[in-house]
Amino acid sequence: MIRFYGEKPYRAAVIHGGPGDIGGMRPVAERLGKTFGVMEPIQSQYTTIALVMELRRQLGLHIKEPITLIGHSWGAWLSLLVASCYPFLVERVVLVGCPPLEEIYAGHIHERRMKRLSKEEQERFIWYMKHMAAITAEGWEDLRQLMIKADHYAQKPNASSYTQMDGKMYERVWPEAIEMRRNGNLMRYIQSVACPIHIIHGDYDPHPLEGIINPLDSLCIPYRLQILQKCGHAPFDEIFAEERFYQILEQILRS
Repeated sequence: MIRFYGEKPYRAAVIHGGPGDIGGMRPVAERLGKTFGVMEPIQSQYTTIALVMELRRQLGLHIKEPITLIGHSWGAWLSLLVASCYPFLVERVVLVGCPPLEEIYAGHIHERRMKRLSKEEQERFIWYMKHMAAITAEGWEDLRQLMIKADHYAQKPNASSYTQMDGKMYERVWPEAIEMRRNGNLMRYIQSVACPIHIIHGDYDPHPLEGIINPLDSLCIPYRLQILQKCGHAPFDEIFAEERFYQILEQILRS
């Protein structure tokens, strides 16, 4: 499934995170679609390889020229994997709130989130993350509120109400992705990415920026970096960073 915004030709595709955060990039597609043709591919597969192949098919059916992939969180990794495997489809990748690319930095995410939650909130958060497929509707709302507190600096009212989480996808795909990071396969794919890489990262994002730029620097992989002030994990949901985020994206797409 793909949602389309604006008019052809499609200049960009927004790649949602999660895995399983269905519709998570909808506001970005809607905003950019006022100026550019934008695609919002919806992920539906339950393995990493299948998701890479699915996105390749989704893009291939609707573009004639290489396209910009704007990936949020897990979607940043998926964008890099597709750019590595199918370079003829990708003009550039934009990594928004990208998770660390090497395992050594991953523990910092949990530490930072826990510091922002009370002890009781920490216990609920940890349970939800281990039982995503079993969460009830009430539980999803509770988890959403915990994520707001742990991941965001100043979230806009009613942000994230457009998403629908597929817990089964998260439980199946994320362990595979983590293993790719742990065994070094993720960076082996990334080192073959030939297109330009842009990084947009909030200064309050619990995902450590050094976990992205240090691995890239170690392999002499070039990138362009924009750090957003007063901004957490999802710039498009942040009160203080939203407009600057879209200014940067529009500049990238016009370049």
